[in-house]
Amino acid sequence: MQNNFFNKTGKGDISARKIIFYILFGFLMTIAFLITLWVVPATGSEISQIPIGLENYLLSQRFFDSPLCFVYQDSDTHRDYPSIIDIKKFNQENLNECYDTKDTNVKAYQFTLDYDKESKTISTENWKGFLWEGETKQISVYDDGKIKGATLFIETQNER
Repeated sequence: MQNNFFNKTGKGDISARKIIFYILFGFLMTIAFLITLWVVPATGSEISQIPIGLENYLLSQRFFDSPLCFVYQDSDTHRDYPSIIDIKKFNQENLNECYDTKDTNVKAYQFTLDYDKESKTISTENWKGFLWEGETKQISVYDDGKIKGATLFIETQNER
């Protein structure tokens, strides 16, 4: 006769196979958890990094996408044409109104437009005269009813 002092029904016995299963399961789950902890922060930190040059690109786009800056605006329809520079708006006064540099520490820009064998350079008020980063763009220019190709050299300086 079997002595079932602690277990009157006999259903509480845990076989050795179940114990080995739970030990292996716990070991494998621990390894999977540690691998997850190792992989997630490594890939997550790469997601939050800003690509090189993106900040300068976005800041300089305001000059070519905003009607307050250099963008050509049709006088009849009042439609803006982003990325087409109105040669009449490409001047120092318009740049100063478009990009305020007096009260804030913002990046400085200098633009050199090569158009019809002429070169015109304008710069923001905080421009110090040294090149930090430069980029050349092929753009379109609106001049007296005609749209022509031109080259724009954009120079950037860090804020002071």
